[in-house]
Amino acid sequence: MRCRICGAPLKKPGDICSNCYKEYQEDENLKKDVKEIYKLKRKYSIAYELLKYMGLILIFFICIIVFFFGKAFLEGVLTILLFLITLGVLLFLDKRIAVGTQATFYEKKVVYRFHFWFLKREKIVKYKDITDISYYQTFRQKRMGYGDLCIYARGNIPGATLLNGFQVKNVENVKEVLQTLKEMLQTNEN
Repeated sequence: MRCRICGAPLKKPGDICSNCYKEYQEDENLKKDVKEIYKLKRKYSIAYELLKYMGLILIFFICIIVFFFGKAFLEGVLTILLFLITLGVLLFLDKRIAVGTQATFYEKKVVYRFHFWFLKREKIVKYKDITDISYYQTFRQKRMGYGDLCIYARGNIPGATLLNGFQVKNVENVKEVLQTLKEMLQTNEN
């Protein structure tokens, strides 16, 4: 007789081996873990998003000046309309991404959810699999008080800890959040 999950030979009659049963029980315990401790969301700010698109805005103003000084008023008006539509679409997409991104910390696990129209991604990381938590800030993020929070975990892909973990971009007060999460993980490991 063999285990129907991993194919390992069984010493006693049954369906699954003791290793697969242990993993099954662990997964069932994780499903029962529904008490939220902390929720982390991606921050959306129009000021930050406009700062992010500053290069695009600069190119727009240069084009407008060239068109209006070149007496091409129709092209200038069309450029203004095209720019406003493009900027509006980019800001709308950034807002939808920010609303659909969150990480919820429970007693024994963290669940990362990303939802953007038809794209849905959910990743569950056990606390015992988390190898490191860090943050990264660009110059623009430092000015606005944001940062990217990275949670590294060991998992199915050896050596690729970020692929096994996840990243939440534009976290407000990222240093304080990082400290809070590290303290929370230390107390929950015990």
